[in-house]
Amino acid sequence: MTETIILQGNYEKALEKAASIITSGGLVVVPTDTVYGIIGDAANAGTIARLYTLKARQLEKAFPIFVRDVTMARWFAYISDAKARFLDNAWPSALTVIFHHKEKLPGILTSKQDTIALRMPQSPFVLALLSRVNIPLVQTSANLSDMPPAKSAAEVIASFAAEKQKPDLVIDGGDIAGMPSTIIDLTGKQPRLVRSGVMTKEDIDMFFQHISNIN
Repeated sequence: MTETIILQGNYEKALEKAASIITSGGLVVVPTDTVYGIIGDAANAGTIARLYTLKARQLEKAFPIFVRDVTMARWFAYISDAKARFLDNAWPSALTVIFHHKEKLPGILTSKQDTIALRMPQSPFVLALLSRVNIPLVQTSANLSDMPPAKSAAEVIASFAAEKQKPDLVIDGGDIAGMPSTIIDLTGKQPRLVRSGVMTKEDIDMFFQHISNIN
């Protein structure tokens, strides 16, 4: 049975345990600023392979990553100074951004594509975890592929109850009334909306206006 830690009242214990599991190659379920997510070491090919199996996800579908800040994002992706300034204003948030990557992470993470999706989440716990482990985290919603994202720890546990593969730890942060993140692609001359997600049309239009001003 997967261990569960209730975040309220056990913050430091949850942080320490999650960091230990991640740096040992394990997978942890955490409450994020959008929905419950499964995270692990983005530099560990074995961890990523296990995540594909856990999710029953097609290998052609790349995983995004969480980063601690824009500096970490620029270490792994080609981001111009102007677009870095945009990210400084846009992050942390529920905005995932696609850039060309620098081939510093395993090919299985990006399905051997030349792009990578990155996000700095607006979640104090996940940001604290990113600072603690000091590595990018592969991340995806905590559910089987093509199933609705989980909005509670109970839904996560139920999702994998009948599966042989299970997460190593579930951090229970209560119910989340969230939606998946908004995704934009900044690899071309013009920004492209990939998924509307949680952000409103007004928010997206504002981001696109800022991006147009720096291109």
